[in-house]
Formats: sequence, structure tokens, C-alpha cells
Amino acid sequence: MAAASLKNKRKVVKAKQELKDIVSLNDKPWRWRVGIEAAFAMGIPLLTVYFLGNQTMGFIAGLGALTALHCPQLSRKERLVVLPLILLCITASAALGAYMAGAVWLKMLCVLLVTILGSIFMLGYRLGPPGPLMMVLVAAVVGKIASTPIPDTEGMSTIMYPALVGFGSVVAYLVVVISTLLFKEKKQSDTTDKPFSELFSGLKFDETSKGITIRTVAGVTLAVLMAWVFKEERIYWIVLPVIAILQVSYSVRLTVVKAIHRMGGSLLGVVLYGFILMVNPQGLGLIFTVLLLQFAIEVVVMRHYALALMFITPLALSIASIGHKEDMMTTVNTRIIDTLIGVAISLLVFFVFEKTKFKTK
Repeated sequence: MAAASLKNKRKVVKAKQELKDIVSLNDKPWRWRVGIEAAFAMGIPLLTVYFLGNQTMGFIAGLGALTALHCPQLSRKERLVVLPLILLCITASAALGAYMAGAVWLKMLCVLLVTILGSIFMLGYRLGPPGPLMMVLVAAVVGKIASTPIPDTEGMSTIMYPALVGFGSVVAYLVVVISTLLFKEKKQSDTTDKPFSELFSGLKFDETSKGITIRTVAGVTLAVLMAWVFKEERIYWIVLPVIAILQVSYSVRLTVVKAIHRMGGSLLGVVLYGFILMVNPQGLGLIFTVLLLQFAIEVVVMRHYALALMFITPLALSIASIGHKEDMMTTVNTRIIDTLIGVAISLLVFFVFEKTKFKTK
């Protein structure tokens, strides 16, 4: 009896600790300067093209700013080495999204192709977060905009989509360069910056990275098939939770925690997006709303993943829906369903793989 009571108490203590891990903030700083940097990275190309007379093209250019969100774990000088290749990957993703937007099956193939190539590049070179997530997001959003033309993009050449995203990526990189020159980084005395030859010495897949890559590709493949059932315009919103959850860790515990974060953060983000739709900002009001979201993502992302998702979700939805009128309740309900489907697929794939040779060691 005493042994059973002690066992139950331990379960309660463990459950409380797990709950604390889910809701508590990480012991990381609020990244105010990085948030400002990210807002400038998106704001400069967006506002430049907006004042030239085309708001939608401005938002397409603003997608390039997602380049600046990569490899936060590297030193600032190492990021200057890595980000030019990320820039090319983001631009290539936009090109694939634009040129493969003509048919439903091509869109699905595009999402799968970018996931595979992005996972090999980001995981094989161990470049860290956000993995292939932003590349898939860019490809999917560009594909959605290119396949549903509006007055701002009517008659626009396909090559303009990657050109605009590439312009935004270059601006984002220059913002990072200027920030690096202006602000000195505090470093430990025993650390040295790795050169290009060491950062890109060759693709290296250990059992963990190999397992994560295979799980991610399998999850996206299943998500793409599910998106076919639930209409093709919902591809990206079902796929993104799958990538965000499966690429994070090979650990059962961390995968479940990230799934809860993804679900909770995305649902809060959908509610926030519903509020934005209700306010219905236009022109500069919409632009500054998006820049505020970009700023908030970088400030909170190291403290709590779900908080970051609360801002990533309305940012992605705001850009993807630019130029289209959307019913608030329909959009909110649809995105909640999409998120739940994506989370369910990721957990299904993860635990099915636990029965294979790629199970958690």
C-alpha cells in the first residue's frame, strides 16, 4: 500500500513538472534588438515596393525577410557566412512555388520537394532552427498568391515572384550585416568562429538527423495527401504543423511538448488573426501590423515556442490572404481544423516510427 502511494505521488510530481515545462518560459533573454532587426529586414523591402505603388508585391518581397530568422544559435559572424546560402534557398523556394502553381498536383509536389531538399540542407549541415519550415512557408505562400491572381498581380511575370523574394532576402542579409558591424557580440573567450569550409565541410547525417529527416518527409507526404481531401488551398496550413513538430527533436517528450506548443500557439494565433480581420487594417495600417508581428516573433521565440507561434500564425495568414476578402469566422474555424489535422498527423507519424528501427534511442 505504501509503495503504491509513493508511486502515485511520484506520478503527480512528474505530471506537475511536465506541465511546468509546457507553460513556463525558458531561461533565455528577450531579444529586443533582434526583433527590431527582423522588423527592419521585412519593413524596408515591403515599404519600398509599397511606395512604388503595389502593396501585394511589397508583401511578396517581405517574405524574403524570413532569411533573417535562420540559424539564431550561430555567432553573428558565422551567420554572415551561412545566410547567403539561406538567401539562395529561400529564393529558390519562391521560384518553385511560383512555377509549380499551375495545378493542384504540382503545388503538392512543390511542398514535398522543398521539404525534402530543405531538410537535407538544414539537417545535413546542422544549421539549426527553423529548419526547412520557412522555405516551405515561402514556397506555399508564393504558390497560393500566384495561383489566385488579384489586380495587383494580374499579368505579372512568373519570374517576378522569386525576384521580389530575392530582393527582400538581400535586404534582410544587409540588415544583419549592418547590425553585426554596429553592435559587438558578447562571446566566451574560449570560442572561435567557424569558417565556411568548416560550416559546410559536407553533409553529415547521424542516426538522429536521419530519423528526423525521414519522419518529417513521411509526415509531409501524409499531410499533402490529407490536403488533397480537404481542398488544395489548405496544403500549407496542414503541412506547417507537421514540419514544426517533427523536425524539432528525436525525443518522445520534446515532440509531445512541441505538439502542445504548436497546437496552443497556433490556436491563439488564429484567434489573433480573427481579431486582425475584425479590425481590418488597410494600407500602411496592415503593413505596420505585419511588422509588429515580425518584431514580436523574434523577441519571444527563445523564451517560449508557443508564444512565437501565436505571432507566426497571423503573420503567415495575413501575407497569404493579401488582396482577398475573407469571412472571419470561416477563416478562424478552417485554420483551427487545419492545425489540429497537422498536429494529429505529426503525432501519428512520430509514434508509428517508434515501432520501426528509427525509434527513439
